[in-house]
Amino acid sequence: MGIQDRSGAALRRLVDEGVLTEAQRDAVAKALVAERTKPESPGKLLAEIAAYIGAGLVFGALALLLISSWDDLQRTGRVVIFGLVSAGLALGAITLAGGVSALFGRSAVPPGSRVRLATVLFALASGSVAVTVGSAIDGGDIDDAWVSACLAGLVVAVLGYLALPSVIGLLVAAWYSVVLVPGVLDEVFGVEEVWIGLGLLVLGAIWFALTRIGVVVETWAGYLVAVLISAAGVVTVYVDAERAGFVLAVTVAVVCFALQATQRSAVLMIGGAVMIALAVGSAVAHWFDDGVGVMVAILIIGTVVLALGAWLLTRQSKSST
Repeated sequence: MGIQDRSGAALRRLVDEGVLTEAQRDAVAKALVAERTKPESPGKLLAEIAAYIGAGLVFGALALLLISSWDDLQRTGRVVIFGLVSAGLALGAITLAGGVSALFGRSAVPPGSRVRLATVLFALASGSVAVTVGSAIDGGDIDDAWVSACLAGLVVAVLGYLALPSVIGLLVAAWYSVVLVPGVLDEVFGVEEVWIGLGLLVLGAIWFALTRIGVVVETWAGYLVAVLISAAGVVTVYVDAERAGFVLAVTVAVVCFALQATQRSAVLMIGGAVMIALAVGSAVAHWFDDGVGVMVAILIIGTVVLALGAWLLTRQSKSST
């Protein structure tokens, strides 16, 4: 549910409770729409662009400096430098957001320039904290401590998202989770590809659940992350176990369509259709060895399903008129 939908629902609730009249509700709704659609002044836009460029240049210059002299710096120096950067980014984000009291709200981030920049700083802080923790634990070669580093980055990314819900914060947290699960299963436990795929599917199920219960504010982004992770898991399983991959693809599609029945989302509909196409494609590829035969079979199946769906939609439209 987007910001506009939530605002409309809140205004409707106030009308039902007798706080506002219908005329007052319409006036407030028009004012909110006018405020959201009002273009920002050129000076404010330039200031925001300058802030983004400045943040990127500072962080990029510091990263290049440390990369070029990484071997010359002691572990303490690395920890101190990136620790200070992390603290600076976090404090900057809190200041831009309006202070601690403005954090950890349950609504989506308003489309203000200061808050948008704050979400970017929180995302950058997660990466800086990851490097800080990795350097502190490892003592030399950060690759050996990547699990702890990514876990710390994930914690900071999640806290940043809870403080200021945003799509960029969600994507950063999703990236850390995708890096951690297959990485830990592969490099730490040394499991086979099938189990890595199953781990991704479990992770996708967690994202589905978090989005459905409302932890993820922007539902379309949460479901998109869940579908993409689940698709990666299905493909990974299919490499070593074709039948299991087919069953899992159908299962994910069923989950998408079941959620679509209770919570309308174009991402769920498209995700379910993609998973069905993936399942059909894998099944046909298993039956036919010839590549041309596979493409023709999938084309025929897709045409039949498309025609059937269009026919059913047409009948539904006629019956509702």
